[in-house]
Amino acid sequence: MSSRDDRHDHEPGRSRRALRAVRSRMQPGSFPLLLSATVLLYVLNGLAVGSRWGTILVQVARIGVLCAGVYVLSAYRLMLWLGTIVAVAVFTLEAGLRGLDPQVSRLLQDALTTGLLLWVLGAVLREVFRASTTERDAVTGALCGFLLILMAFLRLHGLLQALDPDAYQAGGAALSGHSEAMLVATFQYFSTVTLTTVGFGDIVPVTPLARVATGVEAIVGQLYLAVVIATLVGRVVARRD
Repeated sequence: MSSRDDRHDHEPGRSRRALRAVRSRMQPGSFPLLLSATVLLYVLNGLAVGSRWGTILVQVARIGVLCAGVYVLSAYRLMLWLGTIVAVAVFTLEAGLRGLDPQVSRLLQDALTTGLLLWVLGAVLREVFRASTTERDAVTGALCGFLLILMAFLRLHGLLQALDPDAYQAGGAALSGHSEAMLVATFQYFSTVTLTTVGFGDIVPVTPLARVATGVEAIVGQLYLAVVIATLVGRVVARRD
């Protein structure tokens, strides 16, 4: 009788532990959703469409990436609420606040977006390196991680450009005269060739901070590819053995 009671006493504890373990995992479908949203935003940013409908599509894609990022963070209630607060703040800044200087608004927007992207990146990489993660989820997460790093540095370059309009040059001329859509497309391209260490040299960082950010991005790109690919290949070999 007592052993049966002890068994019942242990069951709630086991149930709580099992529920906690489930919540510590990413939500089903969050990686493919995040990957789809980031790829769509990458394509739309690269087109640099300056029309009204193009701007609306880019804004919708940005909101999609932020929502997908919050969905990734929803495994923990606290992370979900904090991520939602940051996402709402970014939405508010993108919509435009009355009385707020446009440059200050852009600085806050870039800073908050960069922080949220890095936060989501940490959550994604935690799952990629978890031994119990399936191979497909790990590969999808690794692709998401690469695009998140690219977009985080895109925002960082934009932040440095907002702080100093002469931080970057293209063809010997500063980028300060470009439109917002063209600046985003330019820094996305620059971030892509830097992260992959291609470096065509058509866009040049001029100020010390811009050069440091560019160098760090190149190093991160090399380390990410080396570490993640080695991890994924090692996992496949281990499971086949």
